[in-house]
Amino acid sequence: MLNKDIKIINVGIADLQGGQSPSVIRTTLGSCIGVVLYAPDKKVGAMAHIMLSKDPTGKDVVKNPLKYADTALPELIKKMEELGCSKGEYHARLFGGASMFKGMSSSFLQNIGELNVSVAKEFLAKENINLLVEDVAGHEGRTISLYLEDGRILLKKGGFEKYLYKVR
Repeated sequence: MLNKDIKIINVGIADLQGGQSPSVIRTTLGSCIGVVLYAPDKKVGAMAHIMLSKDPTGKDVVKNPLKYADTALPELIKKMEELGCSKGEYHARLFGGASMFKGMSSSFLQNIGELNVSVAKEFLAKENINLLVEDVAGHEGRTISLYLEDGRILLKKGGFEKYLYKVR
């Protein structure tokens, strides 16, 4: 049971939020990915809910930079900086990227999740941000809740719930 004083910060689609203990940051994912950054010593974290890997037209990215992995992820790092964290103080965890469009003939729709995951992993590697935990792919959506008090993530998927505690 959540303490009534704990603030729940919801992250919408193509959105990014950050916070500090004792808040909880939460989002629900399908083919979208959730990239979570958490600094255990400062009890600070941020989460991006990313829809697509890149803007195919190059026109939408100005209006919706948080929608695309290549533009949202630098913003996620900026959010951690605003919260007083520098690189090396936080690690990443990655969720989502399910194949939610089974049976559709469009290979684009079938591969959205896969592309999102690979672009996020490439970015994290390039930025030297350690990826500690991932729960990606498959055919089921997920809800993830980041508890900023200790960095644990409550992962709800396919009718099951489990806590992921690895933060370093």
